Amino acid sequence: MKLAYISDLHVDISQRNWELVPQIAEVLRIIHPDVFLICGDVSPELGDMEYALDCFSSLECHKLFVPGNQDIWVMSERMQEEGHDSYEKYYFYIPEVCRRNGFTPIWMEPVIIQKVGFAGSIGWYDFTLNHRDGDPETEDIRKSFEDEIWNDLKWACWSDISYLTESEPGPYRRSDREVSREFINRLDQDIKSLSGNQEVREIVVGLHHPPYSQLVGHLDHPQGDLYFPFLGSEEMGKMLMRHPKVNTVICGHIHEKRDIMLGGKRMLCSPVGYLSYQRRKDMSIVEDSLSVIYLFDEDDWLKT
Repeated sequence: MKLAYISDLHVDISQRNWELVPQIAEVLRIIHPDVFLICGDVSPELGDMEYALDCFSSLECHKLFVPGNQDIWVMSERMQEEGHDSYEKYYFYIPEVCRRNGFTPIWMEPVIIQKVGFAGSIGWYDFTLNHRDGDPETEDIRKSFEDEIWNDLKWACWSDISYLTESEPGPYRRSDREVSREFINRLDQDIKSLSGNQEVREIVVGLHHPPYSQLVGHLDHPQGDLYFPFLGSEEMGKMLMRHPKVNTVICGHIHEKRDIMLGGKRMLCSPVGYLSYQRRKDMSIVEDSLSVIYLFDEDDWLKT
């Protein structure tokens, strides 16, 4: 099986990001993979996401998608107050965009392709993956770090439905740890279901947020070494290690390419990232950000 993957298209960030998507699609037509997986952060605007996924809709392969943190933003305080939230985008609007353009939303619908199971999740973060000394429970890490504000603070809105019974205007947000735990548990159940299927020989997991600190490494920043607490969850990584059929984990979010082995599992990341200041030629960016791996079934081996 030929599996192509990419993440962090960010078509809303710059014209270069927007214009790169059709070029990625053209290269995919030449590569002709069996499966194409996008691991989140296309755009917080559903119209932009529709454009991007439509560029790939005519590809003759299985197309899979998981959202990123920016994809689930609700970028209107008024809409949030009226009850619209990130769950609505995650479980309703984004899956609709996927299906209209021939993509399977694997966080909703795990699939089996050529004896390989595919499951996924946005992943989210619980501040365990990359924090400095000190108790993150007592740090106001959701507010700001240095002079920067993490946009999830305003636009990622995982509502607690209890606010619907209150007289005061909402929304009341669930904590990031609760959200992370919820998505870990749901993915755990999806993997268990796939693992119990005798047809499934191995499982590929698509995430947006990385589940291991080894994937994160050192993130360079123009202002120096900053505290990045919004990366992923150690608990997600521990859960994945409990499943022997999970051989490959593909993620995004960190905007750095990765291909490492951990505990017998292959961990991959292949992002586009922010292209506003990139001076490389577009095709060079496509070649660097679109990756392909091969998953071998026993039927692929030559019989003797």
